[in-house]
Amino acid sequence: MTTATASLPETKTSPGIGNTLAAEWTKLKSVRSTWVVVIAAAVVSVGFSVLFSFLTEQDYKNLPAGQTADFDSAGTSMVGMNLGLILISVLGVLAVSGEYSTGMMRLTLAITPHRGRVLISKAVVVGLLAFVLGTLFAAAAFFIGQIVLGINPAIPTLGLGGPGVLRSLLGWGAEFAAFALLALSFGVMMRSAAGAIATAIGFIFAPAILGALLPAWVQRDILAYFPASAAEQLSTAQLKTDSATYLGPLTGGGTLLTWVAVALVVAFSLMGKRDSG
Repeated sequence: MTTATASLPETKTSPGIGNTLAAEWTKLKSVRSTWVVVIAAAVVSVGFSVLFSFLTEQDYKNLPAGQTADFDSAGTSMVGMNLGLILISVLGVLAVSGEYSTGMMRLTLAITPHRGRVLISKAVVVGLLAFVLGTLFAAAAFFIGQIVLGINPAIPTLGLGGPGVLRSLLGWGAEFAAFALLALSFGVMMRSAAGAIATAIGFIFAPAILGALLPAWVQRDILAYFPASAAEQLSTAQLKTDSATYLGPLTGGGTLLTWVAVALVVAFSLMGKRDSG
């Protein structure tokens, strides 16, 4: 007696999280613009910091007494990191906007239909890369800057164990990661590189520029909770507790994390409702 066996149709399975992460990393590192942006970010973050340290060392004797008494050695040696934030935000946008502009997002979502998995994988890859870059750039700027400042014996310099230094180095990594993820989220929301980059840069610089023109209560109760002000609580070694935007590292870090989480949730929501192109 023979038994007939019905053949079941093959089940189509999408790649797991490990494969999706590997695919996103491969896509990011294989694009030439990624490394152009990384190199440019290194040049402005470290190069401008070293240049500013050199100029400060040369002109230290001409600084007002108030500035020399409260000299921020760590902040001076890492001032170029703020310019690096612009470029790391560009990297976050390019990690996703290119796929929309070329139509490759359709292929990505055809292979991995779980849009949340795609977005999470992009966020993990971009966030980790930005964190590593931010920490490395900050460390290079700090150590080279301290050497340059130390040429002038009148300037107080710091080591890795100085007050707030280690927190500042890691904080810059966290700040780079946060702004890269905010920019990536804007890229998903807008599907336009120009619009997302403009929005990300506005988030970084607009509050700081407008803050000086606004009343103290606006700075304290509103602007202090914007991403840039919150991030400064992590990346600034010499925090001033009397500043209108002071929150402290714990509150600042929590505020920054909340901004990133909300942006990613909104991006995921829009990504799920729209077509892939």
